[in-house]
Amino acid sequence: MEGFFGTQPLCYCKGLRLINCEMIGADLAFERPDVEAVITTPMISIKNPMSGHISVPAVNEIIRDIEGADGVVELQN
Repeated sequence: MEGFFGTQPLCYCKGLRLINCEMIGADLAFERPDVEAVITTPMISIKNPMSGHISVPAVNEIIRDIEGADGVVELQN
């Protein structure tokens, strides 16, 4: 299986682009990134997306506990 796993994957990335990516058991993911991502698996949590757009089928929690965490998190239909 290909994809990203575990706690705090893909944090502090700049200019990151993910297309149809699996994130298995991912929590506290995407902390402070500039990202364009289409994720194909449900996620546990996304933390402080700074800019860009994350499309995900489901996420248990979106954490925004700092100023400027204005990245878009969109649930897929």
